[in-house]
Amino acid sequence: MSARIALLTLLLVADASVAANLPSIVLIVSDNQSQTLLGTYGNTEILTPHIDRLAAQGIKFKQAFSVSGVCSPTRATLLTGLLPSQTGVHVALPTHVDVDHWSAIEEFRNLPQTLKDAGYRTALVGKYHLGAHEEPQLGFDYWVTFPGGHTTTFYNETVIDNGKTYRSPEHLTDFWTRRAVDFITQQSADQPFFLLLTYNGPYMLPPTVTMEPNNRYAAYYQQHPPSFPQEPVHPFLKTWATGRGPSGLMVREGTTAWTAIEALNNKTAIVNTASETAMVDEGVGKILDALQAQGLESDTLVVYTSDQGASYGHHGLWGNTSWSFPFAAYNINMQVPLIFRHPEHIPRGVETDIMVSQVDFLPTLFDYIGLDDLEIANSPGKSFAASLHGEKTAWDDTVFFEFATVRAIETAKWKYIRRFPPTDPRELYDLEADPGETVNLIDSPAHAEIIAALDKRLTAYFDRYADPQYDLWHGGTAKGRLLEEHYGRDDIFSDRFPDWRPPFVEKALPFSP
Repeated sequence: MSARIALLTLLLVADASVAANLPSIVLIVSDNQSQTLLGTYGNTEILTPHIDRLAAQGIKFKQAFSVSGVCSPTRATLLTGLLPSQTGVHVALPTHVDVDHWSAIEEFRNLPQTLKDAGYRTALVGKYHLGAHEEPQLGFDYWVTFPGGHTTTFYNETVIDNGKTYRSPEHLTDFWTRRAVDFITQQSADQPFFLLLTYNGPYMLPPTVTMEPNNRYAAYYQQHPPSFPQEPVHPFLKTWATGRGPSGLMVREGTTAWTAIEALNNKTAIVNTASETAMVDEGVGKILDALQAQGLESDTLVVYTSDQGASYGHHGLWGNTSWSFPFAAYNINMQVPLIFRHPEHIPRGVETDIMVSQVDFLPTLFDYIGLDDLEIANSPGKSFAASLHGEKTAWDDTVFFEFATVRAIETAKWKYIRRFPPTDPRELYDLEADPGETVNLIDSPAHAEIIAALDKRLTAYFDRYADPQYDLWHGGTAKGRLLEEHYGRDDIFSDRFPDWRPPFVEKALPFSP
C-alpha cells in the first residue's frame, strides 16, 4: 500500500470524523487583477458590490503580494507554498507539451492532492495552466477547464468538462460560474469540499483587451468609462517595442509590445477591463448565494485573490510584469487582492496592513483548517492564521519577488530591485516618501548603505531557498520554456553558463507523504 493510500485510509476509514470536522474551502483566483480595480480597495468607478460584500464579511489584506509576474508561476506558488526558483515554473507554461499527463507541480506537496487525501471532494473550475488539460490532475474529482492558458476570446471557447470537450457559447466567466454553482449544489455538510475557481477574467492583456467589448456591462462602461492613469510610454516598454534589449541585441520584432502601447489611453481597453472585472464580481456574488442556498455558508471558508497584478497605464505600462523588457516590478504589478471570509470564525469587516506573500498562503491555510502538522518542505512561507482569528502576532513585513531576470525585496519603507545580468538597471524606492515609485534612488550616495543591506538580504534569501536546478541566476533552468519564445533571449543564460540546460518537460514522480 502506498503512503498516500495509507494516509487516505487512515483519515477516511479509521477516523472519518476528522474530515467531517474540516471546513470546506472555496478559493477564487482572478487573472491579472490589481487591487486598485476593486471597490473595497478604493476604486469608486468600477462597480464590484459582491467582492466588496465578501470583504465586509471577513478580513481584507491591504498589502498582499504576488511572488512572480505571470500566471503559471504564481498559481504554482499558491498551490505549493514554493518559489518559482523551487518549482521550476518561471514563466507562462506552453499549452501543449510532448509528455502525456504532464503536471508541473505534481512532485511537490500541493493543495488539491493534500485536501483530497484528507477526505475532501475536490473541484477545479476555470483556468489551470500548470500542465496538461485533458484529464484531471493533482487529485481533482471534478475537472472543468479549457485547453490553454492565454485568453483570446471569452465567447465560443472550447472547454473540457469532466471528460467531454465542446464549445460553450456562454461568456467564459458565466460558464465557470455556472459549473462552479453546479458543483456546490452537489455538496452537503457531510463531507468537506475544495473548489478552486480560477476565472480567466478580467485578463486585460492585449490583444484581447483591445477587441470590441461584448458583455452585459460594456454598455454601462461605454457611457461611464473609469479614469485610468495617463503617463508617457515607459522606457522598458519602448525597449521591447523597438526590439532592442539592454545590451543592444534584438529581442523580437515588437508586434506584441506594440499592442501594449496601443492599449494605453485606449477607451476600448478601459471599457474591457472595467466590464470584465464586473463580470467576475457578478460571478462571485452567485457563488456566495449558492453557498447560502445550499446551507453551506457557515461551514465554508471563501478566499478571493488574483494570480498577479497588472498595470493599466501606471508608469506608462500596460499588462503584467512580462509586458516590458527589462521586466518592470512596480507594486501595481505585484500587489493583489486577498480576502478571507468564514462566518462565525473570522471577524467581520477587518482590514490589515501586514505584508503577506503568496508563499505564505499554503502554510496559513493548513494552519487555519487544522492541518498544520503537514510539512511543506523548504517553503519560505509563514502562517498568518492568527490574523484570521483577529489576533495580533509578530510579523516581519518583508516580501520577495522574482520573475526570470528580475528579483526584488520590499519592506514597509524600502523597495530594492535587482536584475540579471548585473549590468541591467537596478532600482531603489523610498515607499514612505514616494509610494508611487517615481524617484529611483539607486545612484544616491546617501543610500549606499541601505542598498548594500537590501542587496545582502535579497541574495541570502534566494541562496537559502532556491533549488540549484531552477536557480536561473546561478546556471539553473526552467520547466516548459523561458524567454526564447517571446523575447528571443535565452542567450542571457546560455552565454553565461556553458553547460546550461535549455527548458525541459519531464514526467516526475507524484509527491508521496
